[in-house]
Amino acid sequence: MPLIDKAQVRRILVITLSNIGDIILTTPVIRALSKEFPGSRIDVMVGPNGKDIFDKDPRIFKLVVYDKHVSIAEKRRLQLKLRKLKYDLVVDLRNTVLPLLLAPKYRTSPIQSFPKDIVHKKERHLYRLFPFGIEDLSERSYIHITKEDEDYAGDLLKTNAVTDPVVVVSPGAKSHLKQWTIEGFAEVCDGLIGECAASVVFVGTGPDKEIVLSVAEKMKNKCHDFVDRTNIRQLASLLKRSSLLITNDSAPMHLGCAVGTKVLAIFGPTDPKKYGPTGEFDAVINKKLFCSPCEVAACKYGHECMKLVSADEVLDRAKMMIEGYE
Repeated sequence: MPLIDKAQVRRILVITLSNIGDIILTTPVIRALSKEFPGSRIDVMVGPNGKDIFDKDPRIFKLVVYDKHVSIAEKRRLQLKLRKLKYDLVVDLRNTVLPLLLAPKYRTSPIQSFPKDIVHKKERHLYRLFPFGIEDLSERSYIHITKEDEDYAGDLLKTNAVTDPVVVVSPGAKSHLKQWTIEGFAEVCDGLIGECAASVVFVGTGPDKEIVLSVAEKMKNKCHDFVDRTNIRQLASLLKRSSLLITNDSAPMHLGCAVGTKVLAIFGPTDPKKYGPTGEFDAVINKKLFCSPCEVAACKYGHECMKLVSADEVLDRAKMMIEGYE
């Protein structure tokens, strides 16, 4: 039996995560709540990095941007402000003490175990709603894209003479251990341009610029560098218009899943069963080594889990996905 009287739930607060990729994996929770409580107000607390994911979303009444670096006094003021809103339900995906301090009618437990068959982070986030009678683990990630975002992405492609099929490539990652080789990306991109007449578009932010330049320098064919030229919703629109995304385990991978783009993901130290793409036609390339996935911050060996992924196998799979033979 659900441990909640749904008629009493009029105000909901969802406390989501910090990193963009992790945040996108929590969006199915918001979608599920909006379906289960269609007349309720849903507020979302998110770090500064995730603001653009939610600030145009019609499902969300109020966006609370929480910066963990502010003073204790400012944190206390925010807590008191939120408590005055008298939330009926607080869904905390960060496992903080805030639900206790806000004293809602109902809240998620900070201590929760999961069945062995529920491994992927998206499904684990959704499983937190089970005590409230919400048991559908199939909800997809999403991001709300505005007409302005769509227009910007379309103009960006048109201005730069990017033609179909468009292959977006994200060679960066938050950790260098999750990055496939520069040489591998260059060879695959050249192959797609030469054999599929694809337009290759590189995406990323900040530190990814150097990686993209390194890949482009090793390529023989022309590519398009869109690093730092889109916000998160504009990138989502760009991905939505693309035939394929080739990526490491990174935020663009989760964004591609959210808009239904075919995703070819290269994994090494992280576990695709927990973090991998979730689309029906998505694919993962990784090596089954004794040490992988290790999920540690430093490699004890020679990064073989990524180095042993060949350009040929990535290119072959990419061509099949572009041509529709998954």
